[in-house]
Amino acid sequence: MDIDLNVIDELDAEEFTEMECAVEKLLSVWEIKNLRGAAAIFHDDQHIGQKRRELQAVKHPSVDVKGLMDFRRKAVVDNLEGNMLIHPLTTPVIEVNADCTVARGVWWSLGIEGLSKFREEPMAIISLGMVPGTHIKEDGEWRILSGAWQRTTKNEYKKGWVRDMQPTNTRPPLTPEQDRNFLGKYAYMKDEVRKPSPEPPHKDTFDKFPEETDNIWLYINLKK
Repeated sequence: MDIDLNVIDELDAEEFTEMECAVEKLLSVWEIKNLRGAAAIFHDDQHIGQKRRELQAVKHPSVDVKGLMDFRRKAVVDNLEGNMLIHPLTTPVIEVNADCTVARGVWWSLGIEGLSKFREEPMAIISLGMVPGTHIKEDGEWRILSGAWQRTTKNEYKKGWVRDMQPTNTRPPLTPEQDRNFLGKYAYMKDEVRKPSPEPPHKDTFDKFPEETDNIWLYINLKK
């Protein structure tokens, strides 16, 4: 592709600054996509305890670093045989603030899973959800400040999501009430009219919710 560099030379200072900002935003979106893709690789038990490049904004005062590390070391299955988690991230909607220091985004994720909690025969699962998050620049690199998988459906493949909805796998197991208060509040319910939750960020997200730790933008459609 031929690029006419004379066009750049003809820009005044304001136009050049606007172009620089547009390029930086495009690069930021690309870096954030790669950041979330890398984080998705470490979503399952198979990577617990492995050394990895830190993707979380661990220097931010709002991050509970000890709690984060403790969570990573906690296994939720007895045996890795038969367990599988494939969750590609798709259709990202990302908004970057004016000075490219904070970004919000939401991805859809359609996954297939094999789940064996207690060495029983693995269960084939179809799992659909959303991955929302806030991202900040830390030491010149984009890092994840907040946001993780939120379940829309998680069901046994042969039953379908209308007849079967698996709770989030935890130790100890969650009661139905606890699951509803946790990720279940985002889940498909056959007796409810469901709006997007979390809703992808809008162009004015940083005007309406300027604080980087303010996650209200995620829950505007959540049923009380």
